[in-house]
Amino acid sequence: MKEELQQIQAVAVVTFLCVLIAIYSGGEYGEWFEISGTRQDIFDPANPDNGTAYYSFEYSYHTDHYTYFDTDAGETERKNYDSTACESCVEKASAIQAVKRLAYGTAILALGVAYMAHDSIKTLHNKNLRKALTNLKYSAILVLILGILTTSMYYMSWTDALLKDEVGINTQLGEEEVLGCIANSLTFYGGEGCLEYVSSNEQGEADLLSARINPISWGPGIGFFVIVLGSMITGGGTLYILGNIDEEWQDILKKQDLIERQQKIQDGEVDKSKGLLQEFEDTEEKLRDAEKSINDVRTTASGIDYEGIDDLDGELDRLTALNQSVETLNNSLESKLKTARLATSEVEKRARMAEKELNEDLAAKSNLEKEIDDLRGKHENDMRLSDRMTREISSLRKMSEDADERSLKAEKKLKVEKPDTINALESYDSVKAAYDKTVEEKNNLEKEIMEYEQSTLEANEREKSADVERKEAAQRRKDLDREMKLMDKNKKRINDKFTTLAADIEKAKKDLANSREKAAVTLSELDLERETIVELQQETEKHRSKEGEIVELTNSLKELQEQVNEQKTSNKGIETDLKAETDRKKRTKDEFNSLEKASEQVSKVMKSLKKQFDSAKSELNIVIDERNKAERVLESEKTEHERLKEDLEFLQSNTIGSEEDTERKIKAMNIEIPKSQEEAREMTEEADALSGDNQDLEAKIKEARLGSINAAVTEEKEDKTESSVGATIGTSLIVKNLAKETEHNFQLVNPDQADPKTGKLPLTNPIAKALEGAKEGDEVSVGPNTFKVIKLN
Repeated sequence: MKEELQQIQAVAVVTFLCVLIAIYSGGEYGEWFEISGTRQDIFDPANPDNGTAYYSFEYSYHTDHYTYFDTDAGETERKNYDSTACESCVEKASAIQAVKRLAYGTAILALGVAYMAHDSIKTLHNKNLRKALTNLKYSAILVLILGILTTSMYYMSWTDALLKDEVGINTQLGEEEVLGCIANSLTFYGGEGCLEYVSSNEQGEADLLSARINPISWGPGIGFFVIVLGSMITGGGTLYILGNIDEEWQDILKKQDLIERQQKIQDGEVDKSKGLLQEFEDTEEKLRDAEKSINDVRTTASGIDYEGIDDLDGELDRLTALNQSVETLNNSLESKLKTARLATSEVEKRARMAEKELNEDLAAKSNLEKEIDDLRGKHENDMRLSDRMTREISSLRKMSEDADERSLKAEKKLKVEKPDTINALESYDSVKAAYDKTVEEKNNLEKEIMEYEQSTLEANEREKSADVERKEAAQRRKDLDREMKLMDKNKKRINDKFTTLAADIEKAKKDLANSREKAAVTLSELDLERETIVELQQETEKHRSKEGEIVELTNSLKELQEQVNEQKTSNKGIETDLKAETDRKKRTKDEFNSLEKASEQVSKVMKSLKKQFDSAKSELNIVIDERNKAERVLESEKTEHERLKEDLEFLQSNTIGSEEDTERKIKAMNIEIPKSQEEAREMTEEADALSGDNQDLEAKIKEARLGSINAAVTEEKEDKTESSVGATIGTSLIVKNLAKETEHNFQLVNPDQADPKTGKLPLTNPIAKALEGAKEGDEVSVGPNTFKVIKLN
């Protein structure tokens, strides 16, 4: 069993060292991920026949850096994740940081397994063996779990980090891609070829092939497998060895239990023998004492004076009377003790009530502090709101000034040329949007002002509640002062009672001392027989029991004195707490005064804001009046807009081309019309001139109809020619993947309309590049896949 535990210790130490090497090594043992392959660069993508260059490359990823090596340059480039030279290492650094923490935990737990194994070897023949082996078992399970967590986290996060860093590279800012097309098919383990393209210098042509990367292989490195194998061997191997030696260490534990039981039995027998010896010695001493007492009785009996018996009877009568007086004294003392205990219990109750009230006062004080903090936060929010309202009012003023400037520019522009009705409608839409925006801003301002007023009302209510609570706290303080005075009075009463009890006890002690002296004298003169001696011994035992009761009474009085002292200390603590409470209340008063001053300032700011809002409201009303004037002018033009819509629908229904062609025609028509945005206010002075422009619009509509008919005829010709050319932008294709026997619907679109999920592919996509210009029945190869064009629309 010792050899197996030593093996566990050695394996755990080796795992600890290997994990540290995997974290810190810059060589092959610290390599966690590797990407390698062969690259063929085309010197001139426009003329592929000019030549190519082959070279091999390799990316090695460690815990704090990665290296790049290619046979073309013959140099190794190293980039740390945390350095500024690495422009695409943010995600890699964050992912590897979490993995490193887990790897450190794995190493530390492996070292813990080694320590537990060493502890088990030391306690191999001790009673702590069970505890040591269970600790070793649990530490092995933790090593196994943490190793699995480390490798699984690296497996799930590393490739995603590489892809995110690659996506974050901005080539327009001059940043170079790291992985290139490898990122399109990168997984944690595997390999696949890919192609890289560059955009063509001539417009309308497909992207040109710039490089081929084939074959490519990627996978985890030695560092990853060190963590996996180390945690599996240390954790799993420890559990396996413990399972094999289970019977052996169970036998050892049973033997240890038997030894412990035998030891306990032996210790019990030894203790019993010692007790018997002690009892034997005690009985011998008692026998010796009995012999001595018998000899004393014999000596005293020889000198008995029978004449003193009558004196003894009188003395006994006096002793009985003394006993009766002692009993009455004890009864009075007990009654006084009961009253004193009741008084102390009442004092304790009042002290508890005082403590409760103090705690309530403290809670109220904490609530006041919280409300003061809330008032401060609301005051800050109110100040921020006032700042934001001033900014918004200034922005409204700027908008009104911009509107005035635009109106002046529009007046100058109208003097030069006349806009037609389409421009008037567009300007109407812009004016309507601006009006809606101003109305929304007005509503938002009104809401914010209402919320601010509500918050001020709540703050005033809270201030009132704080005043009420402050008055209640003052009343509670007065009640506490009264309770303190009552407690002082009770304290004086208890002290007086204690002094009287002490005097009575001293008297009782003196009487007992006198009785003891007289009893000693009488006992020296006793010459009675054995019966009278026994009776006297019984009387003395009774006196002794009463003396014990008196001693107990003195002890109870001492305890009462200690309770009184404790009450004094608690009263001192209550006085200090009251002083602290008064200081805190003074602070709260100061803070409350400062808050009142702040609320006054806020009210002043609110008044100024209301004035500013009223001025802004008047300006808005002016703007709204101007907008209403523009709406009245544009009402007359709505009918003309409806007629223009009908003409445009007529043009769209009569055109033979597709919707994209009609949009092109409409854009061509709109290019001829002068552009003007946000000029609704310009129409106030030109409302009369718009009626004359309607004739010009009718002439333009006639020209547009003739142009649409001519464009439709030319479009038919173009469609006939396009059907013989092949797939271009806007073409829909049904293709079949011959490798996987699956069909796909693709559409070639511009890059701004790309949506690969719905089959809309831009020409920058390798599949779209290959399908450009293809006809029905053509076969196109993209990497390892081959696509056949089944139908072309």
